[in-house]
Amino acid sequence: MVKAVHWIWVVTSLWFTGYAHALAWDELTPFEVTASTPIIAAPANNLLVLVDPQGTIGFEEALQRKAEFKPAAEVGPFDARHHYWIMQKFASRLSTDKNFWLEGLWKYVHSHVIRADGSVTTLKTAGFFTGKYSALSDVNPFLPSSAKAPSREALFTLYKGEELTVLSHAKSFPGFPPKSLVLSLVDNERYLELRRFGLYTEGALLGILVALSIFGWYSYVANKDRAGLLYGIWISFSLFQILTLMSQDGSHFAEFMVNINERYIGVVTFVGLHFNIAAYGQITFYFLFASAYLQIARYFPKTQLLIYVLITYFLTHMLLTMSVEHNINPQWVFAGNATLPVIVFLFLYKAALERYRQGMGVAIFWLIASIPYFIFRLIWISGLMGFASVFSYLPESGIGFLLQNTNVSQSIALCAEAMIMALAVISRNVWIQKELAKSMDLQKSLVEQQNKVLEETVKERTKELAEQHQALDSAHQMVLGSVNYASRLQRSQLPRPLRIDGRFTSFATIWEPRDTIGGDLYWLSSSQQPGPFVLAVADCTGHGVPGAMLSLLVSNSLERIYANDTSEDPAKALMSLDHYVRTGLNQDRSDSESDDGCDAAILRIHREQQTVEFAGAKLGLFHVSAQGVVTRYQASRCSLGYQSRIEDKDKPKVQTIAYQAGDTFAIVTDGLTDQIGGPSVIKKSYGYKRIETILKTNCLRSAQEIANAIHADYALWQDTQRRRDDVTAVFFQL
Repeated sequence: MVKAVHWIWVVTSLWFTGYAHALAWDELTPFEVTASTPIIAAPANNLLVLVDPQGTIGFEEALQRKAEFKPAAEVGPFDARHHYWIMQKFASRLSTDKNFWLEGLWKYVHSHVIRADGSVTTLKTAGFFTGKYSALSDVNPFLPSSAKAPSREALFTLYKGEELTVLSHAKSFPGFPPKSLVLSLVDNERYLELRRFGLYTEGALLGILVALSIFGWYSYVANKDRAGLLYGIWISFSLFQILTLMSQDGSHFAEFMVNINERYIGVVTFVGLHFNIAAYGQITFYFLFASAYLQIARYFPKTQLLIYVLITYFLTHMLLTMSVEHNINPQWVFAGNATLPVIVFLFLYKAALERYRQGMGVAIFWLIASIPYFIFRLIWISGLMGFASVFSYLPESGIGFLLQNTNVSQSIALCAEAMIMALAVISRNVWIQKELAKSMDLQKSLVEQQNKVLEETVKERTKELAEQHQALDSAHQMVLGSVNYASRLQRSQLPRPLRIDGRFTSFATIWEPRDTIGGDLYWLSSSQQPGPFVLAVADCTGHGVPGAMLSLLVSNSLERIYANDTSEDPAKALMSLDHYVRTGLNQDRSDSESDDGCDAAILRIHREQQTVEFAGAKLGLFHVSAQGVVTRYQASRCSLGYQSRIEDKDKPKVQTIAYQAGDTFAIVTDGLTDQIGGPSVIKKSYGYKRIETILKTNCLRSAQEIANAIHADYALWQDTQRRRDDVTAVFFQL
């Protein structure tokens, strides 16, 4: 009584303080409740809205700001982060009093009923989750029956002929805004009758899934089949999903439990958390079960990869929606949930058809069962994204009213799918057993036949093997002799002392093919030509016999380039070598089957001018002064002779280097620098830094001493590691 008097005083004082001019509030036409009003009515034209961005406006202040309330259409875009004050008017045209409550997809709703006499009644907190548990869980069943549990809804009574105002403070879920700002009016008595029908339906679905869950796990224990295991997990998640189902009046998971709806983790309640885990777990293990059932990983690896991508998306999406508060339109938030599963499902369906054509007869069960599941899931996703369900056109009675909730329709489809797939699991087990029996019989027959054949052929094969061994040994000796002879020929192509003597103060090389012969070479121009002389080093594609054949072509091409004189500068000589190798291998033709070449470095040495002209194609040059200063000249980033022509920006360029007496020059191929080894557990390449260090340390020694130092360090580095490539290094002093 005191509270009623207080609110009468508040409303009266506000009226006399200057807000009587709020005509939009006072003249709003109430929504008339008649006998033909639906069970759930959404009076869109009988409300006004005040935006409360920070949620700081209280009830009394909201009354003082009546003039700021606007029709919903004038409020602007909905923001899930804002709070809203919603004023609605209702007028009873009924012959009896009736209980109603307001509902909507809101995080919470605080409602105040203002009656015609000015009295105000504050209703308990409501919301889609808040308060959605049975207060029977708080009632001692051993107390007298007069101790009745209160309603689970925020009820208010609309007396016959009465007109009243409901002012509600509402806050949306982040990312799950309601379809409109209207708080729907629910006829409690009529709704409870339909709710009972819904509980019966849900109980039947749960009973089916409990039985199927027991069957699924029993099937796995009996057969130890991966598909059976995933079926059991999927059915268990399906059971949990229906148990936490968001039907018209919320989740029944807490129906006879303590109030866990109002306890939050992240941005969702515990019930919301359970529902998300169940929903995402169910769809995830559905695809995993389908994959195992149809043997997708074995026959369709790309489709299996799509399934893994989809599962990763589901897990990421679940974590984000439960932890991040945002104002993104749900149609965008759930766009991936609507499109990605459909795409993967179509690939899966195509794979199932192919498996059926391949002889997997039990694939027909999955093909049939997946159709209703797919259709009802599309309906559920469309409802999640804000689109009207196809069941919204059914009458608001019985099963029609129940199916208007897309979660319910999906659950019915889930049970239908589970029952058909139970038959599929049984049939698959029988099919596997038959296939195993056939395979065992076939194997037994084959073993018997093979034993007979083996007994008859062992003697013949023993004799043949002895003859073949002798023939192979002869062939091996022939090949070995040929390779050794080729090695002698290849060594004879390297520069003879006649071309080396008198040109260098000191000259040394390391030339070690990975196999007996290889693709590395070094070359000197004829000593009979006057003027500057030319030194070249090349690393041809491959090693062994192919590399040796290519090195012969490169050596002959260099002789051809510098046949008459050494006037052609190193850069042009490299381009000429590129041309000769490409044409020599017919790689200038579009139908060429070859795509080989080499890396090379060419030096033209002017002893009178004490200069060296250098150009390289992926082979650089070290220059070490007598003072120990090491300079590394980089080569261009092109290779020679391949089918692809060298672009202008990558063509070799001449670098002129002045030297002093006693300076050392070095060229090494990548067989040296790329060799894996070293003392550490994690092996790495030999690299250029170690070469620079040895060159600097031994700058005053002869070329042969430098070559010996690098060779010894390289051998220690390689240790027991396998040689990766041919190794060539040239050292000289002028």
